[in-house]
Amino acid sequence: MSKKFVFILIFLHLAIAVPLALTLNIWVDEASTLYTTKSGFFQTFQNIFTDEKQAPLYFLILSLWRKLSDSVFFAQVFSMIFSVAAIFAFARLAKRIWEEKTAIFITAIFAFHPFLIWASFEIRVYSLLIFLSCLLFIFFYDGCLDDEIISRKGANAQRRAQIFYVLTAVVALYTHYYLGFVLVGAFFALLILRHFAAAKTYFMLMLAVGVAILPLFYIINLQFSDRISTFQEEKSFIEGARTLWNHFLTFVLPTEIYPTEEITIFSVFRLWIVRVAFLAALIVFVKNKFKVTDKIIVSFGTIFAVCAMFFLFVYFQLGVGYIETRHAAVFFVAVFVFASAVFVKILPRKSWIFVTVLYSIFSVYGIYALYPNLTKRGDWARIAEYIEKNETENQPIMMFQVYDAIALPVYYKGKNRILPDEKFFSFFIEAEAGSVESYRNQLEFIIKKIPPDVWEIWLLTNDKCEVKRTCEPLEKFIEANYTIIEEKDFYKEKIRLLRKK
Repeated sequence: MSKKFVFILIFLHLAIAVPLALTLNIWVDEASTLYTTKSGFFQTFQNIFTDEKQAPLYFLILSLWRKLSDSVFFAQVFSMIFSVAAIFAFARLAKRIWEEKTAIFITAIFAFHPFLIWASFEIRVYSLLIFLSCLLFIFFYDGCLDDEIISRKGANAQRRAQIFYVLTAVVALYTHYYLGFVLVGAFFALLILRHFAAAKTYFMLMLAVGVAILPLFYIINLQFSDRISTFQEEKSFIEGARTLWNHFLTFVLPTEIYPTEEITIFSVFRLWIVRVAFLAALIVFVKNKFKVTDKIIVSFGTIFAVCAMFFLFVYFQLGVGYIETRHAAVFFVAVFVFASAVFVKILPRKSWIFVTVLYSIFSVYGIYALYPNLTKRGDWARIAEYIEKNETENQPIMMFQVYDAIALPVYYKGKNRILPDEKFFSFFIEAEAGSVESYRNQLEFIIKKIPPDVWEIWLLTNDKCEVKRTCEPLEKFIEANYTIIEEKDFYKEKIRLLRKK
């Protein structure tokens, strides 16, 4: 695969990602990243463990990057660098797995996948996860999966790949804990392929990785002990499996990356396409007398299956909020390679033009569905503009949820305080979603933060207040003490100007 072709793919990828980055506001998780990394390396290190409660490496590197510029777009460029690197790395992986024309075709699909484009300018760790996944699979293939590498390149090349795999695995785990699921999945893939000598070597490599990440075990225990002890919704295996099935569908044939409550025609059409593909794969499987000899299908399918089992474990321990689509970035590449290998196996090359057209339609729709009205949830840029145009002095801005109060300051440069101004990471759901007790402590905290000597306040509430009785304590307080002067809806956010009675 020529470098010129890869550069063309990268140019076209950026031609989509850069305009979207310049147009769209950031949402609260991205604001959290900016908040965590705004005060330099050492303060970031502290914030990671007290607030973000995540693996440290991404945030530490970003804090250094932001020393060059603290603009929102510059932070987005940091993510774009890794999405570009991921396209380069995937092209190399594809070249190892498939012959030239097939590798070109699959790499082009990867470069324009809506999930990669979404991650490309998200100020979070996800594009880095995709890049690290590609590197892991390259070195895993060269170091453990490629049976002929010694005859072609020599034993030194294999050992070098294994060393790079260990180093990448250590970096991966210090970047995101969930990438450990991929490492375990790769070990099981070798066992299922009956590559027992390679599996033994792999196990020894993982012992080296384990020694290198010993500090993480203590950190993980501290970070998640409080999450496990908080209230969690009732869970079921079916609900967890359905969530993972939706992730699989999204990565195989994208429609809505974040599904809406209403089922769209694209989702229905996608579901039937995947069902037909499964049927075709089953027919091929039966014809082969239930033997799958393609080691790429077996290995990457196994890696995804193991990751899925770990995700189910996380679901039962921490809840559905910890296995959302964005977290599944750790197995995006595995699912994509697995589905692509099955596709190449069951479909004749003559049908690829039709597949290209179909995939293009779904991809364009997937990107469009991500950003209704060209905004991300919260619509903070437009809200800030609206308040600045209509505010007067001594009108504090009150926010539910408290966590959202770190997002508005990214855009708001007006004359009033944004409250609450503390405990942004301190509140979680307290009871069944939609119940009057679900956020009672947080709502009481917000009410106490309202300055008693002001006559007018701006109140911003997110879409959680639309669910049953969630915000009843706050709404009763407003009804008893304030009159609504103005009210306006934005994407996933409502804004009201209140005057004291």
